[in-house]
Amino acid sequence: MKFRLIPALVIGITLSIVTSEIVYFGYTPKYGPIIFSRNAFESMFDHDVFKYRLLSQHLLFGLDDWLVEHIFSSKNRKPVLNPNKNNHFYVALYYLNTFSLCLTTIIVVLLLRLKRAFILTDSERYLFLYLTILIINFSQFVVSPYDVSSYFFQLLIFYLFLSFSDKDFYFTIGCISALIFISTLNRESSALSISLASILLYKKLGISQKTILSTLILLAFFAVTYVGLRYIVVDPQSVHFTYKDAGNLLANINIIGLLFWAIFFCLSLGISGSTENRKAIFVYHLLSLPYIIVCFRNGVLWEVRLYVPLLLSSLFISKLNPAVYKFNLDNLLKINPFTKNFKETFQKKSIINQPK
Repeated sequence: MKFRLIPALVIGITLSIVTSEIVYFGYTPKYGPIIFSRNAFESMFDHDVFKYRLLSQHLLFGLDDWLVEHIFSSKNRKPVLNPNKNNHFYVALYYLNTFSLCLTTIIVVLLLRLKRAFILTDSERYLFLYLTILIINFSQFVVSPYDVSSYFFQLLIFYLFLSFSDKDFYFTIGCISALIFISTLNRESSALSISLASILLYKKLGISQKTILSTLILLAFFAVTYVGLRYIVVDPQSVHFTYKDAGNLLANINIIGLLFWAIFFCLSLGISGSTENRKAIFVYHLLSLPYIIVCFRNGVLWEVRLYVPLLLSSLFISKLNPAVYKFNLDNLLKINPFTKNFKETFQKKSIINQPK
């Protein structure tokens, strides 16, 4: 069966809606039932790191207000056994995340349609489509408005780079910079898009002025937005949340999470189409160490959603077509920047790898 645009979109969006319905209304989430009302949500997520995640929070509140004012009448929905439950607010969370998942699915389909960019058969493209939707949705037992929308921005940036960087490089970098700004308003994991972009820039251009300048521009947009939010948005109560098992990697809840991370890390390596792609996955995780360290220090790793953004990029990196790129990461890893003849060494080892 050929991977055609319309059937793939229909299948992907339908699967997104069906699995969202199962996750949000088929069972009670273990985490977060205390935040399924507007007041309870604000009491928790209007402090600490959550206070700076403005985009999805404002979208959620706007959707909740619209539901209350116009069409809400889902008396038959009883999502959680919570005395403070507010059904329309929970339904607003469901609608927001389902819509975000549908947008993410559209980007996944468009990515998979880039046949020159990835080495995939049509059957493997359908498998990737199903796999990404299921992984995203079934990691949502920790319900929040930030995660699924962050995956949309991450994959959209990936798609823009692969689709348009050859045609109009600087315009593409400008669009990606704008998306970094917007996605940082949503969640700090936007920094992972810079890790991915830097790998793609090197593989396309090597260590060049354009690579360095583009990476610095992306970093600047992230840093200015990240720091600016913490300067402009002030929490007068200075509340900081601490979680009992956060940082304790020997706790059973974190060991289970680490095993999940390890198993799916091995999956991305196992399905990689080449040694070059496996090295790219390792480098991507290396560049993402700040995010990983923060997760290990402050997160409860049972919340496997923390690994999903790393996993999504790794899955697509695993099937990148090496023939499209001029520079191999192998050449970069062999360079010793402390030698006297560093420039000559780099020029010799950064050999253009054209397909034979």
